[in-house]
Amino acid sequence: MPVTNVATSEEFNEFIKSRNVLVIHFYAPWADQCSQMNEVLDDLAKSDHHKGLQFAKVEAEDLPEVSLRYKITAVPTVILMKDFMEIDRVDGANPSVLVEKIKEHSSKGSAPVYVTKPEVSLEERLKKLTNQAPCMLFMKGDPKNPRCGFSRTIVGMLDSLSADYQTFDILQDNTVREGLKKFSNWPTYPQLYVNGELLGGLDIVREMNEAGELEPMLPKKS
Repeated sequence: MPVTNVATSEEFNEFIKSRNVLVIHFYAPWADQCSQMNEVLDDLAKSDHHKGLQFAKVEAEDLPEVSLRYKITAVPTVILMKDFMEIDRVDGANPSVLVEKIKEHSSKGSAPVYVTKPEVSLEERLKKLTNQAPCMLFMKGDPKNPRCGFSRTIVGMLDSLSADYQTFDILQDNTVREGLKKFSNWPTYPQLYVNGELLGGLDIVREMNEAGELEPMLPKKS
């Protein structure tokens, strides 16, 4: 079975519905070690010994929400999953360790003990997202392709101040989109957070900028 290239959050959520043991490689195309691990995955997926497993690769930087959910802090990282739960992982380029873990979890003669993790509540997830970077902008689209005029305006404002910020596209995740409104008690987007605290939407951020209050609060690009 070929390695599945998972390109969207929707594809990822669909892939992990499988009842098989899943082997998922979080990689970056610029990292040579990731290329090595992708080749290992290709070889393992072709082996008749692993017909009961499914393999996938995810470009970690393209799916930041998924990477955050599974605590992917460096690439390459391979996680093993079953029944929606992470059961093991391999950090770094360690083909031999990966082979051993796959053998352990796919062995018919053993019943592996699955490490269950408590389900993260929406509030905890939103706290992590708002603290994902010192300056977080929740917007429609992304800085290169804003999907509304308000988002385009606030991106232009932050860029003009050389702010170092990260963004989250709320159009890609309706749970976050609706949950953050209640979490922040702020009904519209964009929303700008600094050090996990909501500054406000476009109107408030614009007023702060005109008053000279915004720039000193923002982290700067190095």
